[in-house]
Amino acid sequence: MADNKKLEEIKEVSNEIKETTGSGVEIYDEVEENEEKAGKPAKKKFKLKKKHVIIGVVALIVLFFIVKTVFGGKNQVMPVQTTEVAKSDIENILSISGTVQSAETKTYFSEVAAPVDEVNVKVGDKVKSGDVIFTYDADSLDLAEKNAQLAITQAKGSYSSLYSGTGAADRKYAEGMTPDQINARLDAITAEINALNNKITDKTSRMNQTLTDLQKTALDINQNGIADGSAESYLDGNDGYITRRENDNNNSDISESNKQMSLAVQESIADVQYALANDPEIQGWKRQITSLQEEQSHLQSAKAATINGGQAQASKAQYESTQLTQEDAISKIQEAKEGIKAEFNGVVTEVAVVEGATLAAGTKTVTMANLDNVEITIQVSKSDLPKISVGQKVDITINGKAYAGEVSKISGAATKNNNGVAVVDTIIKVTNPDSDIILGVEANNKIHAEKAENTIVLPYEYILTDETGDYVYVVDNGVVARRDVELGITTSTDAQVVAGLNEGDEIITSDTSLLSEGMAVAVVNM
Repeated sequence: MADNKKLEEIKEVSNEIKETTGSGVEIYDEVEENEEKAGKPAKKKFKLKKKHVIIGVVALIVLFFIVKTVFGGKNQVMPVQTTEVAKSDIENILSISGTVQSAETKTYFSEVAAPVDEVNVKVGDKVKSGDVIFTYDADSLDLAEKNAQLAITQAKGSYSSLYSGTGAADRKYAEGMTPDQINARLDAITAEINALNNKITDKTSRMNQTLTDLQKTALDINQNGIADGSAESYLDGNDGYITRRENDNNNSDISESNKQMSLAVQESIADVQYALANDPEIQGWKRQITSLQEEQSHLQSAKAATINGGQAQASKAQYESTQLTQEDAISKIQEAKEGIKAEFNGVVTEVAVVEGATLAAGTKTVTMANLDNVEITIQVSKSDLPKISVGQKVDITINGKAYAGEVSKISGAATKNNNGVAVVDTIIKVTNPDSDIILGVEANNKIHAEKAENTIVLPYEYILTDETGDYVYVVDNGVVARRDVELGITTSTDAQVVAGLNEGDEIITSDTSLLSEGMAVAVVNM
């Protein structure tokens, strides 16, 4: 009861001071605008009108001595100021400068061998996608294109010669046959032809022998040796008979039987002679020989035209390789005729060609940096590293112009900066680049790092620290109580409390240097 009485006396004295000062001292609370804008809990700020500062100071001194007198006993009650724990939002924004650079550079190499006609750019020039960087001599490109087409034609002709029309017809007779089978068939044909020739020879010989015998018989009948051409002087009025004389002195001995015998022999001779020229069997054998000789000729040609498998594959591969190479060359020549064009909006960083120079294929020509793909490199300290992550939004300022961005890459290894401090290279991608960006300049970046909403946030000045960790003093049933707290997101002024406090707790915000846990206090909030 005595403590309460003392507390009432303090309050009365405080009221007396306010009444005494009247309008001379005006005390009021003001919420700091910057903290409201940042979404932080408003902190009370006490202001005194300048003209009454002296009077206010005197009043506080009087109050101090009164409190000291009232609480001078053993069980003194200390006056404290408190604030109620409430939830708000907190966001950690890191300000780190970095260097603007392109995320993509491209070096153009000559795709053709030709002289350079015109170079349209120089280092530092900004170009748009599709702009012609440089051109080649048109006549040289036309000549190169014709040479490429001739190379394809030549390779095709070399390959096609292996499969000429004549060779194809001959190879048909050997279709499906191996070289050994062709040779075996040729040997068989030769044997068949020889056998048929032997038959013809044998039969012809027999017929010739018959003819010889008949001719001898005719001579025997005509012993007088009268030739057939002279026989008519001995014809006895009958043209179909040849007679001979048995009596050399006269013609009285020519008989009818002799005439008939001579006629029969002559007919037989004629039959044999006809058979030698027209015998059906001999003619059939000759036709077989002709057919076999035709097959033999084709097989021999097919054998000569047979293509080695390896040779055929090599020739085909050579043709296809030449075709691919030269068609690619023709395609590149046709593109080169339109000039070498920029593939993106960018800035020229290097020009390695001059007009009139003849370029070999593969020669370095121009290098460009892409202005459509811009990034900023920053170096993050180890203390800030836990606060950033890929995907975080970034407010960027380049040459006074605002851009949007996001963290796109965090290196997995630290390096040393110029001061020997370990830092981690981090990339910020500019999501809305334009042609106003200048590569190589410095960019100011505000990274929206950690953020929490509807959470307990305290000003750092209310949080105490000792060897056991972070804590705050709260008023619990009129006495000081220590609450150990776990901090989450922290900024330069505020900290998130993730454990140890509840909404509605009363945090002691006044000087705690004279306080200890369990001490009786009185809340005096002005």
